[in-house]
Amino acid sequence: MPRFARRAVLVALASAGAASAGCSKKAVRKRTGDAAAVEVVATPVAADGGARGTVSEEVEPNDRDEVATVLALGATVHGKIDPDSDVDRFRIDVTAAGALSVMVSPPDTLDAMLEIEDASGNVVARSDRGGARVREGVPNLGVTPGRYIAVVQAKQARKKPPKKGAPEPARPSGGPYEITASMVTPAAGAEHEPDDDRGQANDLIVGDTGTGYVGWTGDADVWQVSVEALSAKNALDVELSAVEGVALSVEISDGVGQPIVTRKGPRGAPLVVRGFVPAVPQGAPPFHYLTVKGDRSNPETAYQLRVAAKVIPPDAEVEPNDTPETAMPFPADRKSLHAHWSAGDVDCFAVPPEDAARTLDVSIDTPNDLDLAIDLLVDGKLVAKVDHPGKGAAERLTAPVPAGAHAVIRVHGADAAGEGAYELVINEGAAPP
Repeated sequence: MPRFARRAVLVALASAGAASAGCSKKAVRKRTGDAAAVEVVATPVAADGGARGTVSEEVEPNDRDEVATVLALGATVHGKIDPDSDVDRFRIDVTAAGALSVMVSPPDTLDAMLEIEDASGNVVARSDRGGARVREGVPNLGVTPGRYIAVVQAKQARKKPPKKGAPEPARPSGGPYEITASMVTPAAGAEHEPDDDRGQANDLIVGDTGTGYVGWTGDADVWQVSVEALSAKNALDVELSAVEGVALSVEISDGVGQPIVTRKGPRGAPLVVRGFVPAVPQGAPPFHYLTVKGDRSNPETAYQLRVAAKVIPPDAEVEPNDTPETAMPFPADRKSLHAHWSAGDVDCFAVPPEDAARTLDVSIDTPNDLDLAIDLLVDGKLVAKVDHPGKGAAERLTAPVPAGAHAVIRVHGADAAGEGAYELVINEGAAPP
């Protein structure tokens, strides 16, 4: 039996076993500190339609739509990029609206690229993760009845100038691969594509977990969260699980689409926004929208998105306060404030102006696994900063503030994964002579 055929049989047997189990396993991952437990759900999808388990070979030539090789839903076709400039096209006939999954598995040297075209020839999805033996694909493309074309080609390696005295050896980029297509049924709580704008947003209930994919280049997933039942004392924690090889970003906007908070994390790391206080503009619907994106795609690993409500303690930081314009007023009756920093976050705190000149003494107790820094802005200008290198280093800044001036304390961190709570302490003293 050929190697590709053996692999197809094993995949079919594994899929049948998973289907007969009737449910997916769930695991709960716990975090330390004030982080809520995140229920990590492996997103199951059920194949539907087509000639299940059918394995065939591509028919060359297939570089034009009229001679494209038929790729039946549920089937696998073996192809080969040869020569390196070869382009293979596969016809997929969709009979009902739903979610289409197309996967390309190159076994050896092939650095493949996959595009999906609609009946008009428009590219509706592209997978180009880069690298030999990297699986390319789209996991849940929203489609309607009609004909689609999957285009497979090799990503051409960049040519480097030859070294003196020796020609640059040729590096093959072509080779064999297998391509599969199927219609999939999203599990409960999973996104439904298309969902790239507010009109197509997925509903996410506070306290529940949604799952989705950054499934192709430029994919954006929008989730709608109702904030109507929240009180003025409630804040939201937004938690987005890590996706291997992807730097995730999340944008929180109000009911009319006005962005409020944008947060981007390091590659392969989770992303969180804690203590976010919803604000519904006059006349706007009582919703907030979360838009999830990535700097690249990953059709194999789903993310989990959870929004949880909590009561705001009286001495706690609240978001949004990422800019001097949205700085949180530092309570006039307090000298300290409990705050939280996570990857991509910036915390700004506004100190009330005084009639007399003064000196501000600002300090933070940096958690052991974070590297934080303090800036002092006076009337919008940076006048002092402190950033001792190393994780867990205590930071303290002392600087004068003129009479009547508006001061903002800005706390930021290194561009690395992590989160933790810290205490911000501000003491006022007499102005220097």
